[in-house]
Amino acid sequence: MYLPSLSAVKWDDNLKDMYVRIVSKQGIKMKGLIAVQRKLLELAYTLFKNKVNYDKSCESKKSEQKNSMSAGTNMLYWLALGPSRTKI
Repeated sequence: MYLPSLSAVKWDDNLKDMYVRIVSKQGIKMKGLIAVQRKLLELAYTLFKNKVNYDKSCESKKSEQKNSMSAGTNMLYWLALGPSRTKI
């Protein structure tokens, strides 16, 4: 799994960002590569289990969905408070 993780860090932006974040925090490159290896194994298992193809833009879709959900949650919170109990 060492060589696939090196290739993934070189070519996949999401994994590269994770690798850089871990190396800058820990200072040990091997820890970053092991984290990428684990992520690749989890990804392979999930893709196999769900019988779907790899979508490179999936992470950006997740973050967009998460941002839209948080905005919706804030609206629900405001509606639950009602007009007489607005948060100050």
